[in-house]
Amino acid sequence: MKVLITGCSWIQDMHRQADNKDYIFKSWGGQGLWRIENYLQNIKTEKFDYIFVQLPTPVRNKIDCSSTTIRFKKFISDINKVGKEEAGKKWLNVYKEKIIDISKINENIIFFMYNVGGYPFRHPFDYGKDIEYKMANFFKESSISYIRLSFENTSGYGVKEEKCEDWEFWNYYHKNNPKNQNKEFRKYWSIISPKGWISLDPHPNDRANKIAFGKINEFIKKVEGLGGSKSDKKNN
Repeated sequence: MKVLITGCSWIQDMHRQADNKDYIFKSWGGQGLWRIENYLQNIKTEKFDYIFVQLPTPVRNKIDCSSTTIRFKKFISDINKVGKEEAGKKWLNVYKEKIIDISKINENIIFFMYNVGGYPFRHPFDYGKDIEYKMANFFKESSISYIRLSFENTSGYGVKEEKCEDWEFWNYYHKNNPKNQNKEFRKYWSIISPKGWISLDPHPNDRANKIAFGKINEFIKKVEGLGGSKSDKKNN
């Protein structure tokens, strides 16, 4: 059995959880679905029994996206033109269309919502507390396979977290982050830290990746145990 796990930097260290060569990892740091699609279109996807696509942020919506900051500034430009709600809806709809495009490459593709620090749907832009449920409904309605794992608002799963029991400073930090950007940028930028902690680097740590890798294998075992196809198992 061959398994490909691809995504952005959120899966860059997950290879440490694999103990055999059946698992291939391809991490595209700073990239989005457009780059992942291009990669999948240029490999023989049929040689893999399963392909898991960890979802990057919708903000990275160009094939050559190497700077989330630059794309976020473009997003703010759209907000200024049509408003926050309309811009958010527009960028998310384009993102959903790209998910559908990727799903058509091969039926062995499974999408992975892997949330640490609110990423990818509440960091760097906050689509709302119920966004993962809305995305889950989108996958179900589109008959696209997916799995989901969230450590949002839970400490101990990000690469770098700092204890902070000063609520005034905690609120100040999150309202003024990132400090090297202007006021308008900070207004729309979001990072979701657990209460009492400041998330300095929300990338998943080994503890998170161990559970995430286990989630992937649970899906595989479920499919193999039932003897069905990946497209038969939508809700995980």
